[in-house]
Amino acid sequence: MSFSSRRRNYMLTPHRRDGLIEWMKKMLQHSFVLDALGSTGADTFSHFEQLIDEHREFTAADSELSSSGRQRVSRLIQLVPTTGVFHTRLPLRRAFLAYDKKYRVSKRRYVCLSFNEIRQILNLSQVMALCPSNRTPSSSGHIDTLGSTSIFRGPALVTFDGDQTLYQDGKNFESNPKLALYLYLLLKNGVTIAVVTAAGYEYQSEKYEFRLTGLLKFLKDKGLSSEECNRFYIFGGECNYLLQLGDDFKLHAVPERGDNGWMTASESCADSPANWKEDDIEELLDLALLTVSSCLKDQEIKGRVIRKKRSIGLIPDKDASISREALDEVVLRVQDDLNTSEISLPYCAFNGGRDAWMDVGNKRVGVLVLQHFLGFNPDECLHIGDQFLNTGNDFAARGCCPCIWITSPEETTYILKTIMELSGIPFFRYSTLDRKESAWEFDEEPRSQEEVKVNLNETTRRSSIMTTMDVYTGEMISQPKI
Repeated sequence: MSFSSRRRNYMLTPHRRDGLIEWMKKMLQHSFVLDALGSTGADTFSHFEQLIDEHREFTAADSELSSSGRQRVSRLIQLVPTTGVFHTRLPLRRAFLAYDKKYRVSKRRYVCLSFNEIRQILNLSQVMALCPSNRTPSSSGHIDTLGSTSIFRGPALVTFDGDQTLYQDGKNFESNPKLALYLYLLLKNGVTIAVVTAAGYEYQSEKYEFRLTGLLKFLKDKGLSSEECNRFYIFGGECNYLLQLGDDFKLHAVPERGDNGWMTASESCADSPANWKEDDIEELLDLALLTVSSCLKDQEIKGRVIRKKRSIGLIPDKDASISREALDEVVLRVQDDLNTSEISLPYCAFNGGRDAWMDVGNKRVGVLVLQHFLGFNPDECLHIGDQFLNTGNDFAARGCCPCIWITSPEETTYILKTIMELSGIPFFRYSTLDRKESAWEFDEEPRSQEEVKVNLNETTRRSSIMTTMDVYTGEMISQPKI
């Protein structure tokens, strides 16, 4: 895990806690102290499952009033007031049993289930809910081999954060053949993929392509039909710039208006960029700029403020770094100032690990727009990201679709492998890939090495001039090759 990832997921301060997971951890401590996790752990997760089912019923009927005239409140909300929306049932008991079978957490005597382990169990239960299969991940690595005629049974749309989800923070997708392979297999099996990222380079497609160099090269070398290519999107600036992969394996701007325009298709969504006014956008940016500049001065931060068309950023000076606490202070101040203003536009103020940003719009809007534009229901979608604390930019996506909380590209790889196995995608044994990174092991069908061998290291080769890019500004920098 990178240093910036650890900073983003540090859990000691109140604004860096997840209320639901903390509550679950506290409830499980009772069984652990009594040395009864093995006998009562599954029942405790069953209880969590029942509370979530009840909460979902109350949420579905939240517009109805009881006979007393007061809105009903679920028991889960009373226990954890910050609980959000659950778009599917969560088979938590089944997920815990599978997790315990692999990691034997119930056999531990001195270390209770950790925050991250409960997060992983929640992730697994969400995958199980979206992939209605009777199969359960096996610790032994053996399930019935899937036939080549298997039909995909899983999410129709999978959206991803960029940094720290598909590639390391501040880096590019260059050499990760296993993750690239899993994304390729999803596209081949009818899944629509969208990278919903805070990186906002407007419609300068070559800059997004640069961030995804290795992935696009892998997809091109493997070969995809025009239809399969067209199921790959990138939404830049959270929800401001939509691009689509063409059969030339380059990204092309999707029209905003007209019969095939993404803004036209999402006009019925109140928060869609289609309904924003330029004066409101400028007012939001002006206020955020004022607040961030004030933080820079007050805390004497070694950084600078940059303004883009739809965002304000605080980035470190060259060879400098900004502390996690200082970045959180910036984010919380911006959130407070914008929440108490009369501006009604959706926004996202977040700690990026090394920097802090305020974007016009957020990932909830981005995923909602994709749902309207592509015709998917919330329970057909899945968002995967690493920032689900309230100072993160994946947090808002919880309001419009099921989510998976990961902490690294390696965890993203584990999740995708589990999705493919439980949703019926035929899996193969790749002698060229290290299987130790897998979260769950399964039997796989053999496939010729020639079919899967793609050397992603070739994608990092440059001409006599090596080109790099400032990920903050999108400025292309040429340097002599060393």
